[in-house]
Amino acid sequence: MASKLERAVEIYRSLGYEETAYEDILSLGIGTKEEQGIARDGLKSGEWVQIKQLSENSYGFAPVVDVDLKKLAVFAVRIGVEAKRAANVIGRGDEIALQAIMDRGENYAIQFISAAESGNRRAWEHSLSVLGMLCLKLLHRMNLPIPDSVEYMKDWAAASSVILLGAKKDYLFDESFTLEKEEILRRFIEHIEKGISLNMPGTGPFPELLFFGVEKHLLSKEAAKEYIFDALYIAKRPGDRKAWVELLDKLGCAEKDFMDRAENLIPLLGLGESPLLERFAPVLIENISEELLYPVLISCTSAKVKKTKKMLLNSALKREKPKSANDFAEWLSLYLQDEDKSIAGLAEKLVLSWGLILEQEESNKELRGLWRESPKLWEVPRFSLGEGTAESLTDMVALLSDRKECVEDLLFEQFLALANHIAYKNPEEAKMSLLGIPNSDSGILWTLGRWARGIETKPVEESRQRFWQGEKEIVRIEYRELLTMRRENLFRTIGQWPCLLSTPSFEDLSISVVDFLERLSLYRAEKFSYVSEPDLQLALTRLDMERFAKEDRSKCTEKLKEIDLKVQLPSGEFLQDEEGKDILLGELIAAYLQDPYVEPDFFPGETPYWKVELKTPESLKALPYRLAYSHNALFSIFPNWGDYSLTAVHRDFEVYHGQGIILRQLARRRKPLSKGALMNWIAVFGRLSDENAEDALKANQEAWERGLLLPGLADISYLDWSGGELSNLANLAAAMDFMANEGMLSLVWKVACDAVEQSLNSPRILAGTAEIVKLLRDYLDETIFAVEKNLASKEALEMKPIRILAGKSGSSKAVSYAKEILEKLLSIETEQIQSTENIGFREKFNLKDGAALKDDVDLNDNRSLRENRGTIENTSKSKTIASVETPAPADFEKVWLPLPEGKELIEDHATFRIKAIELRKKEKVFQFDLDLPEDSDCSYRVVIAGWLYGLAHEGQVSGTKIDRRGDRNDKIDAEKEVWLHYDKEKGKLVVSEFRNWRGGDKAPLEGEATPYSKLFLSFVVALLAQDGDSIYGAKSLFKELVQSGTLSLKIVREITRLLLSYEEISPAKLVRIVEKESELLSICWGMLWECIKDAGAKTVETGKPPAWINRILDICIYYAVYLREAAKRGSISKEDALWPGLLEMANCGAKSTAVKKAKELFEILGIA
Repeated sequence: MASKLERAVEIYRSLGYEETAYEDILSLGIGTKEEQGIARDGLKSGEWVQIKQLSENSYGFAPVVDVDLKKLAVFAVRIGVEAKRAANVIGRGDEIALQAIMDRGENYAIQFISAAESGNRRAWEHSLSVLGMLCLKLLHRMNLPIPDSVEYMKDWAAASSVILLGAKKDYLFDESFTLEKEEILRRFIEHIEKGISLNMPGTGPFPELLFFGVEKHLLSKEAAKEYIFDALYIAKRPGDRKAWVELLDKLGCAEKDFMDRAENLIPLLGLGESPLLERFAPVLIENISEELLYPVLISCTSAKVKKTKKMLLNSALKREKPKSANDFAEWLSLYLQDEDKSIAGLAEKLVLSWGLILEQEESNKELRGLWRESPKLWEVPRFSLGEGTAESLTDMVALLSDRKECVEDLLFEQFLALANHIAYKNPEEAKMSLLGIPNSDSGILWTLGRWARGIETKPVEESRQRFWQGEKEIVRIEYRELLTMRRENLFRTIGQWPCLLSTPSFEDLSISVVDFLERLSLYRAEKFSYVSEPDLQLALTRLDMERFAKEDRSKCTEKLKEIDLKVQLPSGEFLQDEEGKDILLGELIAAYLQDPYVEPDFFPGETPYWKVELKTPESLKALPYRLAYSHNALFSIFPNWGDYSLTAVHRDFEVYHGQGIILRQLARRRKPLSKGALMNWIAVFGRLSDENAEDALKANQEAWERGLLLPGLADISYLDWSGGELSNLANLAAAMDFMANEGMLSLVWKVACDAVEQSLNSPRILAGTAEIVKLLRDYLDETIFAVEKNLASKEALEMKPIRILAGKSGSSKAVSYAKEILEKLLSIETEQIQSTENIGFREKFNLKDGAALKDDVDLNDNRSLRENRGTIENTSKSKTIASVETPAPADFEKVWLPLPEGKELIEDHATFRIKAIELRKKEKVFQFDLDLPEDSDCSYRVVIAGWLYGLAHEGQVSGTKIDRRGDRNDKIDAEKEVWLHYDKEKGKLVVSEFRNWRGGDKAPLEGEATPYSKLFLSFVVALLAQDGDSIYGAKSLFKELVQSGTLSLKIVREITRLLLSYEEISPAKLVRIVEKESELLSICWGMLWECIKDAGAKTVETGKPPAWINRILDICIYYAVYLREAAKRGSISKEDALWPGLLEMANCGAKSTAVKKAKELFEILGIA
């Protein structure tokens, strides 16, 4: 225990705080000025809790000091800790903490609110934060100014929505500590105005509060309109703009309101968002002056959705012919060329209506030769310091200070090496050059800036985690990440080294062994006795071992015998072996050259791309392991490696400040990008942020010109590094389109075809497949030309996945585009066959005639054969599986995982009704009305939306009581939240008014979770079919309970049967978890089985299969070979392997896709 904290606690105790009731501690004194100073010094910083073993299988936070931390926090406020510290140590708000802060004065309260509202400690985006109510009460009680803080306004909106609108309380809402309705109304308008000025999100409760103000006449309708339009103009997110438009409609805006603001609305139309276009565009197009009509129509060309485009053209048709109609010809030509015939037809109708005469454009596109040969591989230049002057060092400071993320690339290495070089010779000159480093508490150069200003900086300490294992305290060291520790350690000691060992030899950041040994010789020549450990480690990982293997090692061996340097750790200690002897560098390096790091294979879906699991060579076992959290920096640490070190190449789905800089560095590699890195390199260009675009585009061109991007190498299975089902294919298509337009069509053609193949092999055609097929259609002519010019091989035109897709029924865009591709190939082939001069064209291009090609499609898509099969004979009476041998899937053991021993189901005899309620637009959640066996006078209403903590970690759920007595039937006591859990001692479900029923308060439940009875397991399974954010928690909880045996196959089947009796629960959504989570097949097959049996019964009853069965049949077909193999191995019983219900659907006479799929599944499963 820290001595300062101990002395502070002694004063706290001596003043009587610990033995006094919490409600009475404000009456106590705060000690003498001297005592206050000592206490303040001990409480102003540091941790008050530590990780400790709480029970046999659980760890949690426990106090460092044996006192009531709630009281200690109030004491800290009273004796004068800073407001920021107060916000850190106060756990929850209450009247005592409120009064303590108020006693410190207005300025302190303002600072406290600012600090508390900067932490963003809230469960959900629009829920109440931990200290939100305390801040609200402070502001209203002391009449403080409203801060310019979105986080504060979120708390105001969250609290006000509960108090004014009756919204559901979240778990942080404490009824005993809340604002009064009158307090909110007193400053209501002021808060609304502040929220609008701060661009409050429209997706939260704030818009509803604004509307409440209109309803209650707190503000006029006209004033509300102005607020909403102002919010709409400045909103940055599409979801917010959509919410504000919906509120305008709810407010009842007239067309005049839009016409009066036409010029402000035109830029919004250009955003291409359907809610804005559909609401404003028709009004403006039909009524606006001719002067503004053209700008409106041009802005509306941003529309992407078919429905919206048709709406725009229909609105234009309602206008009379403009006087300058010919000026609109260019705008209209965009729609005349639209691929959708209905849109082009409307455009033609408008041409006739306005009497326009348009010139017909040539439809044939000129070939641009976009399939080009890859340039030769470049020679990587040697690393240099550039001009090597103090002035260039200052220039580098400016460039690096602008970076939002530290990336150890060529520029950073040049800066680091030059800074040390100058500082070693002339420290004062170096300091003058580095004074431009910003003097702030952030930034990658901060430590070096302090060195330049002569401010001493403490060494970066390794992270030490202390926790208790029973009565024994365990200290575990987590070593700092390699690049971070090297950077901070060198910045602190800059100028103390004759050179840096980790400085690259080449621009790709690799180091030659020869250069490395020369640097060590320089250390000896300069009379140095040790090297820096992090600098040494990075130098070793950057060594070009491949080149070294080809060199004469004898000279190296002789030099190493002379190297008697020691290795200094950042702590100042020297690296020692197990016997406590200093390890000499020559011996360590000699061992490493024989036993270096070896790049592991990367397997998508198996190798984690978000963390490093790298085997340390025996030669380096004595060194601290600093690579655990280096996954995004491995490209700089191991510049000679392939995919394992290149996972930093990925799409920019979140803030990724260093993306462009990383790509620029990778464009300096010695070797071409490997298959996984190239796949993700391509994907990067579908979504570039503004800050990364310039560097990324330069990197792409440089990598191509240097021969680092090889055609046909990218592997679609590495997309996003995660394995499994492909996602965001539309975004990938946009990236491929960019690459093709840059003359790199050869990089994307094969991988685009592979993406279509993966989509065909999925349970359903993947979203975005149409965009990929369209890309192939758009660049088909370029590829044919490339084959003809021998730039591409004839296999480029085989396109088997496209042929299979073209043979499918339906009119989807993907199928239509595939048919266009096939039609073009056939027409070209036919032309060439008819020409005797090109009699060998078919052989050259590996194309077949029309009949043969059609046969290929039918053979590749077995479904087309099965769809025309007649009735399947009912041979299942024999209760056997067809004996036709099919090979077992190679990965059966990886997919069909063994299940743990199942636990017994705890029966609780509760019944429930389910109703689907719309939480948000197109987002429905389940409302469970529960009837408990011993509580006939009331029911309990439970809605689990988003937050699953209570169910997942405490084994309980919250609900509201519904009175069913006489004339009080169905009255909801919304003010009283109750908590339901299963009491294993009483053997029944019990209800408590307290969440923490063990402690009699509303805090989280103390101790371990209660067991899951049937009701709670039903909640878990049902939530798999619910919309919204809860699905993520539901999936995780479902998997946890399966792994623990709480959800056994028998229990899952029983609950599935129960849930199938509720129309509100979609069976298709219920089983969707297994589409992407193949490792759950060994338990989820039971859910699929129950659904098929239920669908079969409904088919017999109604004469046709239910609509929801299609998705389930798709999943079963996708996994059919595994299901058949499981039956063969006995994992599915002989009775279950007959799949009752499937035959009823297969033999149904209804014209239904489900019937065709049932026949197909029946055949694949080999049921006979």
